[in-house]
Amino acid sequence: MGKTVRAIIIQNNKILLMRRNKQSGDYYTLVGGPIKDNETPEQALVREVKEESGLEVTSARLVFIEEHPAPYNEQFIFLCEVVPREEVAIQDFTEEAQLNKLDYNTHEPVWTQANLFSNLPFRTPQLQDAIYKALSAGFPNEPIKL
Repeated sequence: MGKTVRAIIIQNNKILLMRRNKQSGDYYTLVGGPIKDNETPEQALVREVKEESGLEVTSARLVFIEEHPAPYNEQFIFLCEVVPREEVAIQDFTEEAQLNKLDYNTHEPVWTQANLFSNLPFRTPQLQDAIYKALSAGFPNEPIKL
């Protein structure tokens, strides 16, 4: 899979998460996906956020780098500012939209109260813990490796 990007988007005390339902069960993760060969992480972030939520990134700051064994490798997690919008949706032209139509490996972007975040079944517990702590203590100015 290579390198991926993920977006932490907070708006009105809510955090944007991707609810996933796969054969392995129901869980949450951040909006994001793989970096293509011709993209920088920032370009991939803008594209992935648009595809998976319809939101437009206005600024982004790298806050965490999460290492994973192959095939997943590194995830670059950005704290993002977006054009404010309550409605979020997978865009029709995406692979996720096609999977949703097949009702297989479904994706649903959802705004979740930030104070409930720590209780959700989140894909990577170390990232969930780092985000939960940063929600109260502030996000790092320099990226932290998890």
